[in-house]
Amino acid sequence: MKLLNQSGSLKFKDGAALQLQPEDKEDLFTLYQLIDQDDELVFKKRFTSTVDADKRKKTTDMVKLRIQVISREFDMKDEFLRYKGSTVDDETGKANQNIAAGKFISYTISYAFAFTLIKKNFDDYARNILKQACSPEAKADTAAIVLQEGVAHVCVLTASSTILKQKIEYSLPKKKTSTDIMKFDEKTEKFYKAIYTSIKKNYDFSKIKMVLLCSPGFYAKTLYDKIIAYATEEQYREVLDNAEMFLVAHSSTGYLQGITEVLKDPVYSSKLQDTKYSREANIMDDFMKHLNDDDYKAWYGEQEVFKAAELGAIDELLITDILARSPDLAQRKKYMDLMESVESTGGRAIVFSTLHISGEELDRLTGIACILQYPLPDLDEGLDYDEDDEDSEGEDDESV
Repeated sequence: MKLLNQSGSLKFKDGAALQLQPEDKEDLFTLYQLIDQDDELVFKKRFTSTVDADKRKKTTDMVKLRIQVISREFDMKDEFLRYKGSTVDDETGKANQNIAAGKFISYTISYAFAFTLIKKNFDDYARNILKQACSPEAKADTAAIVLQEGVAHVCVLTASSTILKQKIEYSLPKKKTSTDIMKFDEKTEKFYKAIYTSIKKNYDFSKIKMVLLCSPGFYAKTLYDKIIAYATEEQYREVLDNAEMFLVAHSSTGYLQGITEVLKDPVYSSKLQDTKYSREANIMDDFMKHLNDDDYKAWYGEQEVFKAAELGAIDELLITDILARSPDLAQRKKYMDLMESVESTGGRAIVFSTLHISGEELDRLTGIACILQYPLPDLDEGLDYDEDDEDSEGEDDESV
């Protein structure tokens, strides 16, 4: 999502005028959540003015319109989002010229054109979902540090770009004398410590799935050792608990081109994939261990998970991307509310990709599961299961 312009609204206490341009279907879903009834939209639209004798349409130039939202239609599969509303007075005098107030008009959101949303209640919830949609970094699940002697680039990677978060440069002295060697070692230590500090500042390990360290020579391996040493010294759990996320790779340069080299190198492609999903694999292993131990801390199935969420007992929610990003709006909202509920009670929600083996395994277990903060032996009591399931169970009993 592109936020082209934002200004406060004097008419509404907590309102704002936002000029937006969606870029993909996830942005359409954000708009679906963001735009409420009675909010106003300002956009341009062509109107059919007359029809000639041959019944060919003649259209006017683009007309600027402002409507107050009455209803909406959304189909995520077809990437279709349309709002219906009535024209309202425009204090700027630029919209609804020669069009009476109260005329009913529909507007279909397009990736090609921007529009302005005048939102009456621009609260924290709206600000948060807009911030996430407009920040490419929020969509990034891979980090990368590429370095060589005295130069390092701390980055995050999205599907379409490499975002440079910080460039670190240190001028290292030549090692001609023993004094120079001491200064060189001291500067080198500061260089690696600066990278470690940048990692703590710029990386959110709850969202990142892997950190790629690449360099010519042994700089990347040295950096990894330094990161673990610094984290151990400080007992920085964010790094220590996610040490398996780091992948050391070789590149011909310490500049941004080095990241592209590694991403394209078939030698690392399988390692990159495995490392990227290592957190999900570890959590899935943990879930299966609880399940095998039969300690009542691991449950799967929609009813069991929702009941555990109501009790505020979920430590980790496991859900597949098929459910979390479902094109069915009612289902998608249900699972989004579930994830928010789990996180509000101190738990974590982890979305598993079904393109990876751990996600496939979870998909076979109904696509949703949880690890509890404490055992709940009677969690499945009183739940309503399908009659077909009960009948099949009964048939099995008879055959035995």
